[in-house]
Amino acid sequence: MFQKNLKNFFLVVVLIFFTSCTSSNKPEKIEQKKVVPLEFLYKSAYDNFQSGNYNIALNLFEQVEKDYSYTEWSARASLMRSYIYYETGYYTLALTNLQRFKKRHSGNKNFVYVEYLIAICMFEQINFVALSQEPTELALKQFNKIIKEYPKTSYASDAKFKIDLINEQLAAKEMYLARYYAKRGKWTPAIYRLNNVVKNFQNTIFIEEALHRLVEINYKIGNINSAKKYAAILGYNYNDSDWYKRSYNIIEGTNIKLEKTKQKKSLKEKIKQIIQMN
Repeated sequence: MFQKNLKNFFLVVVLIFFTSCTSSNKPEKIEQKKVVPLEFLYKSAYDNFQSGNYNIALNLFEQVEKDYSYTEWSARASLMRSYIYYETGYYTLALTNLQRFKKRHSGNKNFVYVEYLIAICMFEQINFVALSQEPTELALKQFNKIIKEYPKTSYASDAKFKIDLINEQLAAKEMYLARYYAKRGKWTPAIYRLNNVVKNFQNTIFIEEALHRLVEINYKIGNINSAKKYAAILGYNYNDSDWYKRSYNIIEGTNIKLEKTKQKKSLKEKIKQIIQMN
């Protein structure tokens, strides 16, 4: 009796084994992914971008990249995603996407635009009051790269203008620190900062003030010859400026009246109002 039951048990086990093997070998039905036509997908993405539906646009452009990765539209979609990130202030995401673009589409005809957008994203991250100037230096390097590699493009022209703004910002930072130290009677670091403006930022709007502050500080600490030297430089180059008149008053002990004439503000003066740190 026991042997009969044992025989039946093994028979059931064998049947289950073969049944499971048979069922596992049965091919499963795979549903094909529905691919949206390229023209419709890209147009929908672009329409959402123009309507300000940025999240939807980003998702749709990403779908274009995935479904049509071997077409030129994939590169265009990637650029659009980078631009949307830039436009909405997500500069880090824009930079990440642009670096990925450079690896995937190295021969793309829009490469100069990619390099320019990288520079602009760096430029937008410059903090005018931050102690660290790393974003400033990175932007400066990237703009110089554009000028060197794409000199005859409109991007190079704009890069030169942006470099002028960056130099103004760097000079503004030096002047801010110079004033800070001077107000506290820390003459050595103040003079160091002012000399940096005179040496490295001669073409900025801060050069006249820097020379005058050097006259002012050197006169206060008894370096009369140095004060006269900087006053002479200021007078030779900017003898009509109020900064020179102030320096002249210090050196000669006179009291020339400073006349403020009403005049139309230049672009540089408008920039100065934005970036100088009084």
